[in-house]
Amino acid sequence: VSHKVICLKDLTGMTEIKASSRQAMIGSLTDNSTETFWESGDEDRNKLKVLTITCSTKTVPNIVYVHIDNIRDMGNKVSNITFNAGTSADDLKKIKVAEVDVRHCGWISCPLAASTNAPSRHLTIELKGPDQSLRLRQIKILGSVEDEDMELAVKKGAAQIQQENCEAETLKVFRILTSQVFGKLVTSPEDSETEDDKREDKDKVDGDNDLKEHMVSILFSRSKLSHMQRQVCNHIVQGIRKEAAKMKEEWEHALQQDTTSEEVHGSDVYCFELVSMVVALSGSSVGRKYLAQQCPLIQDLFSLLHTATPRIQRQITVIFRRVLPWVKPPLLATILSIPCLPPPDYNIVGASECDSTFDPDVPGILDVFLACIAKALSVQMKIKSSGPNKVSTTLTLSQCLEDSARSPRWWMRGKMDAGLASSIMELIKDMAVGKLSESWATNTKAAIAEAILNMTKLEELHRDPQTCVKTPTLWLALASLCVLDQDHVDRLSSGEWMSSPDHQHGQPRPTCDNHDDSITPAIILCSDCGNLCAECDRFLHLPRRMRGHQRQVFKEEEEAIKVDLHEGCGRIKLFWVMSLVDSRTFKAMVEFREGKASNSTIGPGTCRFCGQTSNTGLLAIGNVCSEPDCQEFAKNACTKILPCGHLCGGIAREEPCLPCLHRCRPVDQERLKQDADDMCMICFTEALSAAPAIQLACSHVFHLHCTKMVLTKRYAGARIAFGFSLCPICKTSIEHPALKALLDPIRNLKADVKRKALMRLEYEGLDKAEAILTPGARFYQDPAGFAMERYAYYVCFKCKKAYYGGEARCDEAIGGNDDFDPSELVCGACSDVSRAQMCAKHGADFLEYKCRYCCSVAVFFCFGTTHFCNPCHEEFQRVTAIPKKDLPHCPAGPKGVQLEGEECPLHVVHPPTGEEFALGCGVCRNAHTF
Repeated sequence: VSHKVICLKDLTGMTEIKASSRQAMIGSLTDNSTETFWESGDEDRNKLKVLTITCSTKTVPNIVYVHIDNIRDMGNKVSNITFNAGTSADDLKKIKVAEVDVRHCGWISCPLAASTNAPSRHLTIELKGPDQSLRLRQIKILGSVEDEDMELAVKKGAAQIQQENCEAETLKVFRILTSQVFGKLVTSPEDSETEDDKREDKDKVDGDNDLKEHMVSILFSRSKLSHMQRQVCNHIVQGIRKEAAKMKEEWEHALQQDTTSEEVHGSDVYCFELVSMVVALSGSSVGRKYLAQQCPLIQDLFSLLHTATPRIQRQITVIFRRVLPWVKPPLLATILSIPCLPPPDYNIVGASECDSTFDPDVPGILDVFLACIAKALSVQMKIKSSGPNKVSTTLTLSQCLEDSARSPRWWMRGKMDAGLASSIMELIKDMAVGKLSESWATNTKAAIAEAILNMTKLEELHRDPQTCVKTPTLWLALASLCVLDQDHVDRLSSGEWMSSPDHQHGQPRPTCDNHDDSITPAIILCSDCGNLCAECDRFLHLPRRMRGHQRQVFKEEEEAIKVDLHEGCGRIKLFWVMSLVDSRTFKAMVEFREGKASNSTIGPGTCRFCGQTSNTGLLAIGNVCSEPDCQEFAKNACTKILPCGHLCGGIAREEPCLPCLHRCRPVDQERLKQDADDMCMICFTEALSAAPAIQLACSHVFHLHCTKMVLTKRYAGARIAFGFSLCPICKTSIEHPALKALLDPIRNLKADVKRKALMRLEYEGLDKAEAILTPGARFYQDPAGFAMERYAYYVCFKCKKAYYGGEARCDEAIGGNDDFDPSELVCGACSDVSRAQMCAKHGADFLEYKCRYCCSVAVFFCFGTTHFCNPCHEEFQRVTAIPKKDLPHCPAGPKGVQLEGEECPLHVVHPPTGEEFALGCGVCRNAHTF
């Protein structure tokens, strides 16, 4: 190697690499290891595989190296490699083509033009192979830096490089030693519980199996770990302890700098390898039993669960699922430094028996798990005010909790990914139903109930909205609602009226004196009128002479709690607050009642929609305030009074009326799956009672204006999709008489798309595809669903009919097109600039045009003269500026890319690229799209 090459710097860390598929695997090309690889995806089968490299503007690349190993990658070989380079992405030139031997293993180099004035900073590597996919092991770019004072992205001294290499070699030796020492203990297929484990097992099966079997029989002659195995485990535990302390320190620094943990964390390779060994060890009963006894390790794993990188956090979730059945709850409480108390009896509702012992700063046994869910929640805080102003803000836990590292709940700081929170949520649910152990089922249910009941134990000071949202008790209660089950609902929703400190039934709940039916419960005590329900209190105290009566809410009513679970949404109702969480979207709503609970009362005039109270204005004579939204809702609202005495929450002129949203009668409870306090699952900003609502054919209830908004906006992007016309909860078709005017055009459009898609499917010979004939497949015996998923259709701006625009995967490959002009979506018949001959059989319904700049079916018609496919339309300014002589000839790919070969993707003879051409009837010519 020449001295010049030796002096070149490694520029790999200062480049951006993109791939035609599997972008997530690009990191394997620059990790300085030929043990990892990048592999092309299924979408690139039988296509040219392309890697795009863009170097920094401060660098001058001189040579590119590519490592290919066709010996190990027998089923993913590379047979041909082409290097293209240029000063920009538009002037790439072919500089080298290399044929690769089928048994090649090593580096292939490509020198670049040595020009400092216009260096080739844009590179593409085109790969071909005999197999459906291929693999590349490493890419290295060597060159110089124009600004010598400029620091490289990774600037390391000789000592640091030597230390890193030493650590890498040590880790490699340690992994080999571990696999040999533990043998089948870490690679036993029957003990593996995840697909990742099975894949890892498959990769590790090598070497002399007979020798390994003999060694395993020696090592595992007993049911316990040998001394050698314990020593290896001890090294793993100590290594994880150091990594946990390091990552926690980096995590706290990220919180102080207001950056994400991914931005501040260094390399997590070493920690990830150590945790992976623990995952493998937990795959056997002997390993799980040993790990359950390592209290410091469990403590470190809980720390990493909140401070490590996402891939380590996912590994730790797997470990807890396997190891927790072997860890008794009292032992875990000791590990987490939590007071070891017997599980509370959540059959007894209320705070009376343990008010004196409740401390909001003392964590519970499951709080470290519930905090993962709480950190993923997006909470809308509302203050129900009697005035005209509505207070509503959206908060997350990281915005509310004080940033204190000394807090006993330090792990509640920061944020959590929704995917990881879902994994923790599933783990807690499995613990609650007894999938881990019976003891954990009892303690998990009790811990969830306790987190909810703690809301009733908050002191008056913590009930203030601004203080309450900063209290961990509220956030843990919201997290508990995500893992609520029906058993909790049945046992928690009784209230102080039905229990006493000695666990005996106390005094019966008083009933409304005005109703005189001994059934309607009372919530307010008036010094003159007696016990009253909310409705009677409102009407009896409307007269001016009775407004001065002394009234207060029953103390028992303040401490009562109501817990519900409707359509995946958990809800807590207290007298001073109502909280609701959707476990699927991690959206929550907390609504505070204004004023102190002990002195609160229902105002004489209350708006039926927003809850505003007043003695003057419109509320003095009616039940709708002067707010514009409320007045607009009143135009469509039903004004009938139901037999139970409540106003109908449905729409005007609807027969029969919507069942009472308060579910007063058994018949209402049977017909409704939601109630007045449930959020509308479309807007998730207001309760169902806050606007006129409709009940769809599937029995789910939504606001009328929200449903109309969804049907009016329809789908996002240019391509036709009908997901918007399905119920947001159960995904069945939206059906309601009040929506007929909006639904009819949608049904007609769907029928048109279905007819055309089925016809195209039949003409292409795919009506007997495996996806339709295979039992259990997604589209089994559903050719219409398969066709509408496969083909992309668009609505013509002129005739409003659906027309074909290629296969759906082409639209998905570029990420759709949300920013477009609807007037440019014109079908072939309405944009016939070449006066194509109409089909005698199908007319103009299936007339198609070729994209002017490539061999694809056109979707857009712009400027009254030009047809574009979707990719070319996204870069129309660039492609239209290309001189006609420089346009690629057939076969031409989108965006001016020259395709190799001679066969046109459209399988037709057409004029040169740059001219308009009508393809004719798409069905009759049986088009094969790209």
